[in-house]
Amino acid sequence: MQTLSKEWAISMAFSIALLLVFGLGLVWLNIERVDLAYELNKMQGQIDEVEALTAKLEVERNTLITPARLREVSREYGLGPARPGQIRRVSGSGEIDAAPLVSMAEPARMAAKNQAEAMPPAKAKPKAGRKP
Repeated sequence: MQTLSKEWAISMAFSIALLLVFGLGLVWLNIERVDLAYELNKMQGQIDEVEALTAKLEVERNTLITPARLREVSREYGLGPARPGQIRRVSGSGEIDAAPLVSMAEPARMAAKNQAEAMPPAKAKPKAGRKP
């Protein structure tokens, strides 16, 4: 009977030690989980701040590149449409050529403009069902 109680006492001591180790492990894991939750909330806050800043900057960028704003700034700096011969193309070898499309397109555009100015305005046709 002595050996049975001695074995029982050893197994109880081992069980209590094991229970203590598992309990400490559980407490440690819970502390780590809470720390990670705080860190995750902090990072989520940073992400939200960056997203808000990105949205504000995008709105500001869209405001700055509106056609009306660009026209205003271009007038301020004396900029306008490119005249024939102002556009140059640089080839891969470094050779500079005048853009042929600009020099060819300008006479065609001027001819169309002159033709439109020379034509008399079209008369409006009365709609069906109405008397003139």
